[in-house]
Amino acid sequence: MPLSQLPKDIRRQFRRFGPSMGRRPAVDILRGAIGAGVAILFVTFIVTTLPHSREAGIYLVSSFASTAVLLFVLPNSPLSQPWAAMMGMMISAVVPVAVLMLIPPPYADGIAVAGAIVAMMAARALHPPAAGIALLAVLEHEAGRHVGFGFAIFPIGMMTAILILSAMLWNRLFGIAYPTRPLAHHPAHVGRARGPARSLSQRDLQELLVEFNQSANVAPADLARLMAAAEHRAAEALLADTRVRDLMTQNPVTVSPEAPLSEIVRKMTALNVHTLPVVDSAGYYLGVVDQHDALEELFKEFDVLRRPLRFRAAPPEAEARAIFHTDIETVEGDTPIGTLLERLAHREARVIPVTESRRLVGILTRTDIIALLLEHSPAAHREADLDEDEADEMDAPEAPATGVDDTAPEDADEADMAAALQKTTTRRPPVPEDTQEDAARSRSESPK
Repeated sequence: MPLSQLPKDIRRQFRRFGPSMGRRPAVDILRGAIGAGVAILFVTFIVTTLPHSREAGIYLVSSFASTAVLLFVLPNSPLSQPWAAMMGMMISAVVPVAVLMLIPPPYADGIAVAGAIVAMMAARALHPPAAGIALLAVLEHEAGRHVGFGFAIFPIGMMTAILILSAMLWNRLFGIAYPTRPLAHHPAHVGRARGPARSLSQRDLQELLVEFNQSANVAPADLARLMAAAEHRAAEALLADTRVRDLMTQNPVTVSPEAPLSEIVRKMTALNVHTLPVVDSAGYYLGVVDQHDALEELFKEFDVLRRPLRFRAAPPEAEARAIFHTDIETVEGDTPIGTLLERLAHREARVIPVTESRRLVGILTRTDIIALLLEHSPAAHREADLDEDEADEMDAPEAPATGVDDTAPEDADEADMAAALQKTTTRRPPVPEDTQEDAARSRSESPK
């Protein structure tokens, strides 16, 4: 019966016994295999050319082949690092000699292997091929060939050192860092650390690996790089898959070209926004009024009114047509959010108008993108797991859904206008953006 015709639960159980390692490129496969083969040939050549090598106790052991696999195929693994390889092999050669002094075979077989594992773990030098050395020493003793403590140096230590040096040279030829690079703590590198992954310390990463039982498989530095790369990929995927229409503020509050300055300022104050789009009577987009330009025009009128000798009437109130910007490019609703990040990074780009057939259908702000990122942050996922009642208490909004300030307007007209604006927009609670910068800029450019 084909596997596809089996029940879903049975197919899932069968997949657990399938390959879990990712498919490696052919170049990586050949690089590791050729490197390990060349290293073993080099060690074999040394052993065969040494005079009376067998009598001196210098000979090859099968564990060297397993060590070569780790050093050349998995050079980033903590099991492959020089400390683990050298100390693990030598410890596993010393432990069985000490065990045989107290316990005879065949009981010494398992005890020697177990003792070697304990000693390697205690020394943080776990190297799986080394367990074969412990068993080999006991088997040699049973065959009548007794090995002493010098066995840890010749041939184990010497041959392992040759394999390690060969792995360092071979991996460097292909641009692979071996031994693995530790996390950078130099102040020059701190500025380049982006995201929560790079902010974790070496100890935090080690504890995380121990918690998930991966300390023998992944180095802390590699985990930090992997987490940073995953965060970058996740952010790219999120911004690439999100369209402007999914994030924009629909039915935004607008002003007409004939709107007076007082109306513009009142709407900005009531909604706590920095910009307002300008549309004509048919809904066609014309431009954007910026808070800075509105305040600058307002200061000019105040300056005229404050003059002590004024023999003519006050100038008429400025309208939106005199101060709005027409150079802001519009986008369509199916535009990916990721393509607009560079544009929104500039301080002048507060909003991006969204149009369809030249009609304004929404606006996109930096606040909308911040809300998107916060929605997919780990903290948001933790809050989603809370009980509904507890979440309501913790996440109660501090402002109405229209972005209107929760402080009551001073007069009834402003209250009526704010209530009307609440019915015409579906805007989410805004996060004040550039508040301190805007205040400082307004103070510096306002008349004394």
